[in-house]
This record gives sequence, structure tokens and C-alpha cells, in this order.
Amino acid sequence: MLTLLDIVLFIPFILAAAYWWRTSEQKAIAVNGARNYCKQRNMQLLDDSLVFNKFRFERNIHQQRFLCRVYDFDYSPDGRDRRSGEIVLRGNSILRVILQSDVLEITQY
Repeated sequence: MLTLLDIVLFIPFILAAAYWWRTSEQKAIAVNGARNYCKQRNMQLLDDSLVFNKFRFERNIHQQRFLCRVYDFDYSPDGRDRRSGEIVLRGNSILRVILQSDVLEITQY
């Protein structure tokens, strides 16, 4: 028989599992988005991975603020140089990709 204490102690585990599940899903979307973005521009996504950087508030065209996730990645335009970029997600949607190169490239979605 479950007691109220058992249920209260079990809730943090369920919340942690839900957070992990959602985070891993968003990271997979970000990896695929960065991979496709680099592939379209004939660049190579290095290490085939992303690193979570931070949460950040972003505004949409109606000036509403949303909490977004920012992931960093490394890419190479020619296979020799390592450059950095970032991809910004709101929920499961990619908002923008920013590449740090000689000229700053920002692509809005």
C-alpha cells in the first residue's frame, strides 16, 4: 500500500525523469538542426555534438519573451579550421543559428 509519504518522495524522481526526457529530445533536435545547417552550406559539424551553454530570454516579432536554450557547436568550413557556432531553440523549434567566422552569419527560422 502506498502512503502519502511514498508518493511525495516519488514525485521528485518523476519530475527529474521528465526533465531529462525533454532535455534529451531538445538536444537531438538541435544536433540534427546543426548537422543539416552545416550540410546545406558544405561545412562539417565537428565532433557531431553540441554542448548546452545557457538559458536565455528571446523576443518574437510581437515582443513577447520566451525562455530558450542555447547550444554551442564547432564546425569547419574547409576541414582544417575549427570555428564555433550556436543554435537557439524555443521548445522543439529552432529559432536561429549563429556562426562565428570572418563575417558574423545569423540565420533566422
